[in-house]
Amino acid sequence: MQTWHPRRTAERRLGAWESTAAHQRAIVLAAVGAIAAVLGRRADLLVIVAPLAVAAAWGHLARPRSDVTATARLGETTLREGAVTGLVVRTEPADADVHGVVTLARSAWMERKPSSGIAELEDGVAVLGLRSTRWGRRRIGTVSVALVSTWGAFRVGPVDLPDLDAATLPVPAAFDASAPTPHPRGIVGLNRSNRPGSGSEFSTIREFHPGDRLRRIHWPVSMRTGRLHVTSTFTDEDAHVFLLVDCFSDLGPREGIDGRPTSLDVTVRAAGALSEHFLRSNDRLTLRTVGSAEVPTLGTGSGTNHLRRVLDTLAAISPATERRDTGERAVRAVDANALCLVLSPLVEPTMVTLAHTLAARGRTVVVIDTFPEHLARNPDNPYEALAWRMRLLSRDAEVHGLRLRGVPVVPWRGPGSLDQVLRDVARRAAAPRMARR
Repeated sequence: MQTWHPRRTAERRLGAWESTAAHQRAIVLAAVGAIAAVLGRRADLLVIVAPLAVAAAWGHLARPRSDVTATARLGETTLREGAVTGLVVRTEPADADVHGVVTLARSAWMERKPSSGIAELEDGVAVLGLRSTRWGRRRIGTVSVALVSTWGAFRVGPVDLPDLDAATLPVPAAFDASAPTPHPRGIVGLNRSNRPGSGSEFSTIREFHPGDRLRRIHWPVSMRTGRLHVTSTFTDEDAHVFLLVDCFSDLGPREGIDGRPTSLDVTVRAAGALSEHFLRSNDRLTLRTVGSAEVPTLGTGSGTNHLRRVLDTLAAISPATERRDTGERAVRAVDANALCLVLSPLVEPTMVTLAHTLAARGRTVVVIDTFPEHLARNPDNPYEALAWRMRLLSRDAEVHGLRLRGVPVVPWRGPGSLDQVLRDVARRAAAPRMARR
């Protein structure tokens, strides 16, 4: 998988010190006033220009002698939605007689603290706060540094530092499922298998066989029958979960973590919640995206490290950057025993076709509808609401076609969204089937 390395530190020399217009004006006025006082024998003019001469001389004598280097460092380059980090700007060498200002330009989905984005340098250090309000990879606003010496005589800048980068991971929505994952076929996991073995779920009580563990002995039955009996369990196994994420569109106003979600916000956060749930249950997970260019390829994995890679992949999504993607590459070589979860608002016909394709290949498919309800209930624009209702009528026909094929379509509601569906799928998988002899 291709890795993305954000820039955390930026450094640049601010250049040579240059005299300011105020310093040059003080020199010229002091010189002209002194000449006029001497030629006109006006002592009062000499008194008037004396402060300008003192300020000009003081500023020139106290001018900085060395070049200054400014360094900007971001506290954290990987954030969660709504998280806050700090931006520290330092100038070296630090001079107590030098005053400076740091300016941070406005950037999308980045709130500045203070809101003006301006901070003063104190002892060569300035600190600004940043709050990320939406997932994704983006650049931090441009950092500019300007310094002035005593009496404002010399200045350097403003100089723009190289841009810094940060990645904001989506906050997984609240999700939990009590239903087991169907088709467990692995070695380790928390899903009950149909075959007996070493596990945690009770199966039956049977007579002792050579090789049984002594801690499995069931003493009440053994004392009553006079023969040793042990408790047997079902083995615990892991399942394979395949997530297919729709990136063709981002419907709705983009308001960030503090506002109403778009369709892609619901999709990405639901994918993060599902990944967290299944990976914490020791299941194996595969993530594929459709409709987004330059998304790193993520293989099958398990554990918390794989969860971090999944969230990094979701943060790299750019909606509608690959409109010609048919999704055939994404659904290629899917495990026959995998639970395929398709997350989509079901507005793009390609995603409906992919769900039909997976079902036709004999995969266990569940479509999760991530269409935000507030889009069709917009009181501010009745014409837009009417257009959405008309589009949803045709979408209902597509959903009905999926259900006729046996593909369940469930709306995303957070915790418990998939409980009943997973129970039905597990019951259907355990049912007897016709087979050739």
